[in-house]
Amino acid sequence: MSKLLITGGLGHIGSKLIRHLPRHHDVTVIDNFYTQRYCSLFDVGFDIRLIECSFEETPVEIIEQSDVIIHLAAVTNASNSFNNSDIEEINITKTKKFIDTCNDNSDAKFIFPSSTSVYGVASDIVTEDDDSFLNPQSPYAESKIEIENYIKSKEIEYLILRLGTIFGNSTGMRFHTAINKFCYQAALGVPLTIWKQNYYQYRPYLGLIDCIKAVHFFLNNENYGQTFNVLTDNFILSDIIDCIKSITDVKLNLVDTPLLNQQSYKVSMNKLNSLGFIPQDNLKTMIESTIGKLQCVKSY
Repeated sequence: MSKLLITGGLGHIGSKLIRHLPRHHDVTVIDNFYTQRYCSLFDVGFDIRLIECSFEETPVEIIEQSDVIIHLAAVTNASNSFNNSDIEEINITKTKKFIDTCNDNSDAKFIFPSSTSVYGVASDIVTEDDDSFLNPQSPYAESKIEIENYIKSKEIEYLILRLGTIFGNSTGMRFHTAINKFCYQAALGVPLTIWKQNYYQYRPYLGLIDCIKAVHFFLNNENYGQTFNVLTDNFILSDIIDCIKSITDVKLNLVDTPLLNQQSYKVSMNKLNSLGFIPQDNLKTMIESTIGKLQCVKSY
């Protein structure tokens, strides 16, 4: 049995993760309910320990007892991260404090979900072990790179997972990521807000089930001290919109992106695939599922 400490465990990813963990794990969830997602506690399916506090205030004795720390707590909206002081305070200052506490008081393995938004160089394929591909285009992405480097400077046995943009539903989900936002707008019958500069560009996306399976995979494999890209596939935005159009009628609202110098790029999964992990989420199936959960809601 492993003792898992999960910060931000009631959020979009965390609320799915805690419901799909093998029952032999001892799970402690840290969450401050900043986003009020109390519904994430409904019908978890097995006993978890909940501590209501900010992650940087996690009791030291809980950290000392942990075998693996999965640090999901963060401000995650890239496009809204400009002029957002929470990025500096939460994603950097408080996260460094938390890492220091873990480093000083525990031998636990530390899993850090970074983001493929750290990339930004036009390329047919970008890989996780070549820093020349790094070109973060938002304060959110910059915070991820800063914490990646901070973790590497410590003695922590770390694992950095650069996650593609998440799609798929969970109990504690949000709708700020591209595909989920489109599903919400499509279900309500309002025009899809599209960044027109990105309409024909490739981006990496990650189905939520593939994300959870990747975490499970690494809990059972000793590949720490490394960085891995984790995605379901690279999709062109126009293809995603066509997929939604095949499910329901939609109109488009093309707007300028707040992100600068965005480039089309594909992210390689070869490194993780070589270990035996194969993503299985289906884009259309998951879009249909998300829209279906909202099918009784209409906008007026």
